[in-house]
Amino acid sequence: MSVEIKEIKYENYGKCLEISNGLIDVVVTINFGPRIVRFGFTGGSNILYNDLERKYTVQNEKIEERFGRDAAFLYYGGHRIWLSPEKMPDTYYPDNEPVVYGILPEGVTFTPPRQKQTDMQLSFEIIMSEGTTDIMVVHSAKNDSKEKRACALWAVTMLNGGGTEILPFNAEGENLISPNRTLSLWPNTDFHDNRLCFGHRFITVRHEKENEKPLKIGLNNFPGWACYANGDTTLVKRYVHSPSAPYPDYGCSSETYLCKDFIEMQTLSPLYSLEPGEGIRHVENLFLMKTPAIFDPLNEDSVQKFVQELNL
Repeated sequence: MSVEIKEIKYENYGKCLEISNGLIDVVVTINFGPRIVRFGFTGGSNILYNDLERKYTVQNEKIEERFGRDAAFLYYGGHRIWLSPEKMPDTYYPDNEPVVYGILPEGVTFTPPRQKQTDMQLSFEIIMSEGTTDIMVVHSAKNDSKEKRACALWAVTMLNGGGTEILPFNAEGENLISPNRTLSLWPNTDFHDNRLCFGHRFITVRHEKENEKPLKIGLNNFPGWACYANGDTTLVKRYVHSPSAPYPDYGCSSETYLCKDFIEMQTLSPLYSLEPGEGIRHVENLFLMKTPAIFDPLNEDSVQKFVQELNL
């Protein structure tokens, strides 16, 4: 089946664009955002978290002072593009205006208005092929200001809770006298949190819907992949980590955030110093697999077997 693209109304997100190849489909908001608010097998459930109640909203004096009275950032749910390092209020730009989309031979681009005050132009392109269960998301940022900007692209995917994420630890390698594993912990993270398991080969992060305590970790993920298994579906993220490049948050290219309702899988590009008119890109490949989450997150051999089944 060829790839079909059409405008639809989805949940309470208003006008959206649906892209489907008959095996998988994605839905992207165009009244605001953009956000990828659905990613799933055609006729199946949505792996992405949807904030239909708009519970997750950031509004404070700094945002209103910077972006205007009553300005607020709404998470909305799903997949979004941000800029790192995180800072208030610029990271929380209120992207609540209509999005322009363009249909290209190889995919669809989604471009919101240029951000006021910072003059950064963000966008992403979704590429879907026939007969596959994966998409490529090309995230882009361009410095339209008259000043140099230091930033990294930040791809954030909000997923329904209840599953387990697997992150690879960097292999030992031949150089045993230099460190090769960086782990960043955010202030609200407890190293002894039972949702975390630090092994020799993997880190596993379990989402517990009854646990309200936030948690965030980051690492220098040289292998460039992470996966999230929930029920009978597994999402795999792939990207390229550049070992010699500087990354935000003490060298992190992969980060994970948990709260009660969802888990966020995050990847980051290297840090760039953008001259006026310059742009950067960050590419993710997102794979959907019908692979039940049958493994013990506390047993590395069990995790290894599951990872091998995913061909990672």
